[in-house]
Amino acid sequence: MLRRGLGRLKRRLRRIGPAPAAALAGLAAAVAAVVLAPSRPAALAVAAVVAVLELGLLAALLLRLEDAVKEAAVAPAQAAPVTAPQPVRAGKLPARKLRPLRRWTARLTRGFSATALPVMYGYADNEQGTYPFRIAMLDAIVEWRKGLRERRDEPFQGHLDIVLVSNLNLLGGTTASNVEEVRAYLRAGLSVGLLHHPVFEWNVGRDVNPKVAELAAEGAVMLRPGDDVTCDLMIVRFPPSLAKPLDDRPEIKPARTVLLINQTPFESYGPDGGRHFSWDVATVRDNLAAWAGPSTWYAIGPSVRETLERHHADELAGIEFAEDYWFGSLDPDLWRREGPREPDGTIRIGRHSRDHPLKWQTIAEDLRAAHPDGEDFEVHVLGGAESPRRVLGELPANWTEYPFGSVPAIEFLHSLDVAVYFTAEEYVEAFGRSPMEAMAAGLPCVMPPRFRPLFGDGGLYCEPHEVEDVVRGLMADPERYRAQSERSLAVVREHFSHEALLRRVAALGVRVPGARPGPGGPAGTADESGAR
Repeated sequence: MLRRGLGRLKRRLRRIGPAPAAALAGLAAAVAAVVLAPSRPAALAVAAVVAVLELGLLAALLLRLEDAVKEAAVAPAQAAPVTAPQPVRAGKLPARKLRPLRRWTARLTRGFSATALPVMYGYADNEQGTYPFRIAMLDAIVEWRKGLRERRDEPFQGHLDIVLVSNLNLLGGTTASNVEEVRAYLRAGLSVGLLHHPVFEWNVGRDVNPKVAELAAEGAVMLRPGDDVTCDLMIVRFPPSLAKPLDDRPEIKPARTVLLINQTPFESYGPDGGRHFSWDVATVRDNLAAWAGPSTWYAIGPSVRETLERHHADELAGIEFAEDYWFGSLDPDLWRREGPREPDGTIRIGRHSRDHPLKWQTIAEDLRAAHPDGEDFEVHVLGGAESPRRVLGELPANWTEYPFGSVPAIEFLHSLDVAVYFTAEEYVEAFGRSPMEAMAAGLPCVMPPRFRPLFGDGGLYCEPHEVEDVVRGLMADPERYRAQSERSLAVVREHFSHEALLRRVAALGVRVPGARPGPGGPAGTADESGAR
């Protein structure tokens, strides 16, 4: 029992750090000296020496706090570097202390300094907190300010054709769309600025996606606080970012601003309303207006507009909503394959997407039907298959799973015969980049009927139990397969290509060499309503 008690005391002394532990040791030494010294003068002398040492230690701690307070008086001049500095004294803090330290350090260094600093100083001033934790908070602030002072590069000043504002640290379709569009602008000879706007409540500390970082080498300008920019068009993609605008951001003066609605306010909707809240219409509207003035909102597909009009009509009052859509885009010449896969006696169907429960059917019977397990069927999945595994209990023997990012999407699609893409019934798929890429590769793509207003003649539509018959019919008739492949490519080229994107931005005032201004309606339709 004595050993356990000493062990607990040792652990507690270690947790509160070396400085206070040394102070306690010095105090204990003074008491021992007074008790054990042979004479009173000797005891008083030892006590005096210890007292001087104690005062020196206390003075050192006070000086450390004074330095931090002085640092707090220095106003930030620019943004922090892209990679957040690590707190220098995090040391062996327990996980429950590391989490808030890392969270608030990330917010401090990624553009939310006015919000993060008061909280971090509050932690540091809290006398109930442990010394290592309090000092680590102060060290994080000091390191951040040191990074600001050491930056010597001049701010960017000038005019850009387009500025794209988005959360640039995401891993899925939003980043793919951003990268594809920026490359289209750059190849057309346009100047482009990029502003990383993370979501305050999400993975703020995650670095910018490497695919986005590559765009700087291709000519895009990474904007930071202190920059002063005018532009013909500011495009804001990903509404959740504007739930809380950045504290530290560049000065941007756009001639025109658009907000791309690539995610509905709730992830899914049922009879009782929305589920899994993502963003609030009124908050985003007000924050964007305060930042950039008037804006035009674009849905990236019919399902987004329908959901907003059905569930959020009252909140849309006063918002200028575009009649056409801001579809995703790509270069079909890069995606297209030459002819179908070499026959080998099997029918290979597949899909690629991030592994999220709503990206897959949630009813086991429907999931099995949409991915047949016949002896001649192979099911290939790129992006992970943990969600269908949970629904089915285990993956059927004819499934092959590829982790996210393990195979280039183009290479994966070129290895398939037919793409099949079904999601949870309650999920609102804002656009459907996965089916678009499959069609651009020349694959017939089988989807539920709710995708028809978006892809029109470019897709094949049926219920889950009809998938096997539809696929077998295609594979048994090479001419029908070829005709569907050509229709898919034609729809992609007309509505989802770089050329279609450039026509869209030209209509919004961007001077695009050789562009033919004009809106692009839903694929395979004559007008925006979806009527043929």
